[in-house]
Parts: sequence; structure tokens; C-alpha cells
Amino acid sequence: MEESRKTIFDQFAIFIHRKWLFIVPLIIGSVAGLAVSFELPEKYSSTTLILVEEQQIPEEYVTPTDKTPFSQRLNVISQQILSRTRLEKIIKEFGLYSQQGPGLVDKAKSLITGSATEAPTPDEIIEQMRADIQFTVIGEQNPKKQQGSGGNAFSITYSGEDPQTTMQVTNTLSSLFIEENLKVREQYAEGTSEFLSSELETAQQELSVLEQKLKDFKQAHMGTLPGQLDANLRTLDRLQLELQTVSAQLKTNEDRKLVLDEQMKYNAPMAVSPAVQGSLAAELEGARAELGQMLSVYKESYPDVIILRKRIKDLERQVQGEVVEEPAKGPAPPKVMHPAYSELMAVKSQITTLTRREANIRKQIDQYSSRVELTPASEQQLSDLQRDYDISLQNYQALLEKKMSARLSENLEKRQKGARFRVVDPANVPQSPDQPNKPLVITIGTLAGAAVGIGLVFLVEFMNPAFRKPEDFEGVIDSPVLTSIPLFSLGEAVKK
Repeated sequence: MEESRKTIFDQFAIFIHRKWLFIVPLIIGSVAGLAVSFELPEKYSSTTLILVEEQQIPEEYVTPTDKTPFSQRLNVISQQILSRTRLEKIIKEFGLYSQQGPGLVDKAKSLITGSATEAPTPDEIIEQMRADIQFTVIGEQNPKKQQGSGGNAFSITYSGEDPQTTMQVTNTLSSLFIEENLKVREQYAEGTSEFLSSELETAQQELSVLEQKLKDFKQAHMGTLPGQLDANLRTLDRLQLELQTVSAQLKTNEDRKLVLDEQMKYNAPMAVSPAVQGSLAAELEGARAELGQMLSVYKESYPDVIILRKRIKDLERQVQGEVVEEPAKGPAPPKVMHPAYSELMAVKSQITTLTRREANIRKQIDQYSSRVELTPASEQQLSDLQRDYDISLQNYQALLEKKMSARLSENLEKRQKGARFRVVDPANVPQSPDQPNKPLVITIGTLAGAAVGIGLVFLVEFMNPAFRKPEDFEGVIDSPVLTSIPLFSLGEAVKK
């Protein structure tokens, strides 16, 4: 009830009464903020701007192998740049953080605990440098654009204690980014080219094996291949017709031989009857027809053609009534030679020739019939081999095309004609420190002291309340307040 009756003027009176509890922390906070602002090391920041240039050769001519999105590629390169090995080289090269001592927190901790402060470890220095490096992507990556398109840029900012060293470190980081990007793209292109070369060599070996199998199969199944089926069928038809002709001629000669054998039973010469003469004429016509068929297939030097021509000449002489002379190598004719003897010998020779020829034709028919029967099986095996060969050939051609494209991309990266980083705004020497912000630190210290002072005023008032006017006694004591003594100074009373 007491607090609820206090007005803002009462609260202000309490604040005035205990003003030193507010003023002392306020002064201490301001002094501490001022001391901290001067105690914190000054840090300078240097920034460089890097632009991602698009590929200089149109992609319809040379397709790049590396199509990694800009943000992902930047993340990969930044992780490589911020690696422990790279940062240690930069720290040793420029002598960074060599003068760095323990921070304020470490000093305060050592002051409270009484222990000695320790120098930062190498891991802490590496983490400190990573915290001092900032990457900022400028502009959004358009998902409809391909990698390497224009409009992408990023900045590198480094914060250090020395302005000149800060600028040099920033330029070094930008150079590392450019070199690492070129190196990564070149390695990517070379790796792709090497992989395709290995796959192409394997595909070429497989293609050579299948090509040799296909060649061996064709050589082993020559005559039964599907492409030779029509030729085999035509040859088989021709041989069937030729067999019919030879069989008919053989039948005619065998009949003629029987007639001549009957004539040879008599010693006296016998005149050739008109029927026999007609048979000779028919045989002559058949021989001439057979000769025409043979010449359509064989040459003049073919043995059967030569024998048939001789036979035709003998038949022509017999039809004209001439006597055929006996060959020199044959048996010696009788002194009185029968007119049909020479003809009988010629017929027997013709029968032997036709019999041998008929057997040869039948053998060829069996051979070509076997080829025709084996053709379906050969076709199936050849189809399997040809399918495997075609698939291997298509794979080889596709890999060869990709290999040529990868080689162009590799040359593109080696000549630095692909997408690359270019420094647009090099790092400059910072003129003023960015940290610490002294006015802000002092203001924070002052506000902190004021907050502590206000808290102390109300805490002390709560712990030690006092009656400052007659109304404060209402509800606390039952007796009424008769009079009040105003606040006065003892020194003033003595003077009076």
C-alpha cells in the first residue's frame, strides 16, 4: 500500500536522496568504457571485388566440362583457401598475429584467478584468421542461366592490425582464389579427359575382340551366311536343271549303247536304219543344246565342254555317213572294222563322262542343300554377334565424340578461355580503423554504469526504507501525526 501511494515525485526524491549510488557507477562505467575503447586493438579492413567472367568461346562450339554452380564452386574454393596449410603459409609470410597478446577476457580471468596469461596456440591463431576473413556474394545466381554467366561477383574482406599488411593479405587471398579456380577447372577437365581416354581404350579393345569374332565366324561359316542364301538357292536351281539335262543325256546314250551292242553281235557290216539315223539326229540336237547350257556356265577350256564338242563332231559325221577314226590310244580295231564300233566306243566314253558329271552335280546339290539348311542357325548366331558388335561400335563412337569434346574443353581451360575470376576492384590501404568503435564502446560503458546505479538506488531503498513525509505514516501507526520537522543541515544551524 505504501508503494502504491508514492508518486513519481516521491520516486525522484528517493533518487535525489541516494544520488551517489547512481553517480558513482555511472562514472565508473564511463571510465571503464573509455579504458576499454583504448585498450582494444585497432583493426583495419581491406576489401577486394572479384567478378566471374563468362566463357569467352560460345558454348555451341565448345561445351565446358565444369558446370558447377557459382555458389557451390565458391564454397569449395573458399574451403580450400581457408585450410590450415594455406593459412599457415600466409601467417608465416606476413608475420601475422606475432604481436598479439591475451585479450581482455583472458586478462580479466587471470586477474581474478591470479594465474598467468598464456599466449594463443597455433590453432587459436588459425581460427582467429578465419574469423578475420569474410566472403560476401554480390548478386543472386539466376537459375535459368548456365554456369559462368555474367552478373556474378563476390568480395573478400580481411581485417588486420596493420593497414599495409591488411591490403597485402587481401590481394594474396584474391590471387589464391583466381589461381585455385583455374587449377580446379583445369584438373576437372584433365580428369574428365583421362577418364574418357581410359574408357575409350577399353571400348576399342572390346570392339576389336568382337570384330575378330565376327570375322572368324564369317570365315568359318562361309557359304551358309544369310547374305549368301539367295545365291545358294539360285545355284541349287541351276544344278537341278543341269542334273535333269545330264540324266536325260545319260538315258539317251545308254539306249544308244544297247542298240550298238546288238549291232556288234553280227560280223558283217550293217547299214544304219532310218530309225537309228533319226536317233543320231536327236542325240546331236541334244548335245548341241547341252553345249549351249554348259557354255553359259563354264569356259571353253572346261574338260566337259571339250569332250562334248568332240562328241558333237562325231555325231555330225555319223549323221552324214562318215566313218569315225578310232583313237590311237584305244584297242586295235579288227582288220574288218564294224561300222558301229567307233560309235559304240564314243557312246561308252560319253556315258562315263556323263556318269561322272552326274555324280559331281549330285554332290554339289547335296553341298548347297546343306548350306541352305544351315543358314537359319548361322543367321541366328551372326545376328547375336552383329548386335553385340553394333552396340560396342555405338558405345565407342559416343565415347570418341565425348573424348574430342573433353579435349577441346581441356585446351579451353589451359588457355584460360573458360569462365574465370577477374579482380574488378583491387584491395586498397585502409585509412582509418574499423574496430573498435570508441564512441559506441564508451556509450555502452556509460549505459551499463547508469543501469547499475539505478539498480543500486532502488535496491538500497528496498532494503532500507524511510519515512520522508507525514503521509508515509498513514496505515503504519494508529496515532495521528501532529507535526513534522523539515530537513535541515547541522552546519547551517550552528552558524545561526
